[in-house]
Amino acid sequence: MDPRVEAEVRESKGRFGEPAVRWLSLKQLVRTAQEVATATVFARFADKRDVMGSAPASIYALTPLEHTDPVRVDFTADTGDGFDATFAVARLLAGGMSTSDPAKFAGPADLLVLGGDEVYPVASAEAYRRRFTAVFRAARYCYPKPPGAASRVHGPPVLALPGNHDWYDGLSAFRRTFCESWTRMKDKVDDLGLTKVGGYEPAETTVQREVAGDWTTVQSRSYFAIRVHPRWWIWGVDSQLNAPIDPEQLAYFDAAKGKLNPGDGVVLCTSTPSWLEAEGERPPEYGDRETPLTTVVNFRRRYLGLPEDERLRMILTGDKHHYALYVPAEKQPAEDDSLKWIPGPVLVTCGGGGAFTSPTHHLKKSLSVPWGRQKQDVSRRVTRYGKLTEYPSVDESKKMRLQIWKMGWHNGPGLPAAIGLLLTCVFWTAAGDRIVHLPSIIAGVVLAVITCIYALTGIRGQRDSSPLARGIKVIVAGVAHAAVHLLAIALVVWLVRELPTLDGRPWWLWPAVYLPFVILGTLVFTIYLLVSDLFGYHETEAFASTRSEKFKSLLRLTFEDELVSVEVVGLNSVPPARSSKTPISEMTLHPHQVDHFGVPRTGQRFKKIPSHPTPEAPPPGGRESIVGGQ
Repeated sequence: MDPRVEAEVRESKGRFGEPAVRWLSLKQLVRTAQEVATATVFARFADKRDVMGSAPASIYALTPLEHTDPVRVDFTADTGDGFDATFAVARLLAGGMSTSDPAKFAGPADLLVLGGDEVYPVASAEAYRRRFTAVFRAARYCYPKPPGAASRVHGPPVLALPGNHDWYDGLSAFRRTFCESWTRMKDKVDDLGLTKVGGYEPAETTVQREVAGDWTTVQSRSYFAIRVHPRWWIWGVDSQLNAPIDPEQLAYFDAAKGKLNPGDGVVLCTSTPSWLEAEGERPPEYGDRETPLTTVVNFRRRYLGLPEDERLRMILTGDKHHYALYVPAEKQPAEDDSLKWIPGPVLVTCGGGGAFTSPTHHLKKSLSVPWGRQKQDVSRRVTRYGKLTEYPSVDESKKMRLQIWKMGWHNGPGLPAAIGLLLTCVFWTAAGDRIVHLPSIIAGVVLAVITCIYALTGIRGQRDSSPLARGIKVIVAGVAHAAVHLLAIALVVWLVRELPTLDGRPWWLWPAVYLPFVILGTLVFTIYLLVSDLFGYHETEAFASTRSEKFKSLLRLTFEDELVSVEVVGLNSVPPARSSKTPISEMTLHPHQVDHFGVPRTGQRFKKIPSHPTPEAPPPGGRESIVGGQ
């Protein structure tokens, strides 16, 4: 292993980097609950985006107006969970390996865009260092510098959006990592007032900038607008914790809107796939309710024109740790009295940067997004979408449910121990001469209340369902969950009462029954997650419990004058990289092309590009020249 890599990610006991987060460990559950509660309350009374108003409102340019060559931009999201997966994705970003010829070394893209949740489980300066910057820097050290890059000290620029996990510390660590270059330098601007970055920026300016994982940081705020090609822009919007967009950010994008030329195409980046709210054939009816989707809809209308305006061509996001592509239906239904069907942007979710894999078998096949929602409209302008591609596939996603059985093993002893302790306490109330009496009834009710509260966190109603319908589902699920636990307790009580030598309740009875309750309680909880997933509930914690490092992905966007082509690069599995005895040359990656499509700048909204065949996996050690580093 390159000594620089070893210095970056060395851990104790001969291991490197951080293991994947144990999301369902008791310690992590308590910590996450505290951070979420604190961040939610804090965000309600203080908005760090307003504080950022003191930073320069720089709008960026990656290329001059006379640029004609294609520009490559890489996009990924939801990094920084476990070392193996994050390191594998970072190596793909740093090496730029071709999916048709994995031995071909292309180097990093002209720009890296991160779509949110750069670090897990909660943001802090130390978490960013250990789970993001050190891992990405180590990945850059695995490759020689590409030709012509020797004179540039830093790597290509990076722009990042914060996700909810980045917001849990009030955005402090995110700002320190990505938004401090402006404090030590004066930006160079072009004739249009756009800040030059990347290859458009003078080398003497680049060396003054800060770095994150050896990529050059350029942004001054948690949102950005950048012209990546003379006719193409990328806008990144920070919606905090699903909050409305703040006035400072609105003013920023109003200024960015003034930089657009007629016919320019815009790719919008957001931190959550808000369009999933619009599942089904009919668009949602919101009234005055503020949701992530209405925030995006209103933002689009205000800054990118009416829905008939073609400037917004595609929306990219992460948050869900899979890849999914929704495209506007080719044939829109005819107008009726209430709906007017219109074209819309291509919708892409790609959160495969390293976090546990999210399921795809719950994704709806069709969406109806009300891009033209206006109170004064006689007809509502709506785009109907169809799901074209997902990764992992629906069948692969369903197979991953089998890993939920290992929930207790994958997430440490804390949660099983807590479940066992709770059931032992209930057992204590029912282990006397009478099983059913006032103390045992109270304990059973308390257990049912606890399981109903948990059901409330994961059971959502259908879009048009009433709160009463959701409440009934919560009560049924919670009571059924508690009832199975009580049956397990009754079974143990019955077995104990049948012991011929048992006289009363000796002291050794309690530790004797505790271990069975740990096993039985964990088994019941696992069954509850499995059954819930069949109905589409508790999917996040069910798949978080697997800590799966399969099916990672990133987007490789190539911008040309009339088209942006999007290649989706996937990794079905990642090599174990935490052993200090395994050289980088043996940690082979097998990237393959998951999808390939194009988005024209004008006219047609979507263009399918034929995929090339995936090459056979190379022999072990067959790519030492490109992955071995020095």
